[in-house]
Amino acid sequence: MPVKIKTNLKTLEKLTSDVRSRFRKELTTGDIGYTLVRTLQDIIKKGLSPVEGEGRFQKYSESYREAIKNGDFKDKRVAPVNMTQTGEMLGSLKVEEKGEKVYLTFDDKKAYWHQNGKGKLPVRKLLPVGRFEGFNKRIVDLLVKALKRAVKK
Repeated sequence: MPVKIKTNLKTLEKLTSDVRSRFRKELTTGDIGYTLVRTLQDIIKKGLSPVEGEGRFQKYSESYREAIKNGDFKDKRVAPVNMTQTGEMLGSLKVEEKGEKVYLTFDDKKAYWHQNGKGKLPVRKLLPVGRFEGFNKRIVDLLVKALKRAVKK
């Protein structure tokens, strides 16, 4: 026997709109956005990609490792590959809202080079950008926490 369900779609649409708005606010101006950026920076500094399935970053080239050992880069270690030669690139990571969407972006062009590879620089995924890419469990858990917080308000 069919069941009829009556609902007020306007109320439901307003509720989902409110939740989306609060979620965006949690990410862009709340503690979660700050924590998300800090967590991403910490993961990357440990030589790990925050992208699911990527694991550790590819090692530095032999010539770059030799330059580090010779002291050409102050306070730089051979391992892990931590993306912190100057700190500018990781420091440029931010959460920003554009219209109805929230984006994680790097303002430093070096992030693009690492993300996509350039010349001899290998691909080191800093953010998931492909259609079938996503964050690892630690980052996903942070985003779920933000969504739950938005729903509770």
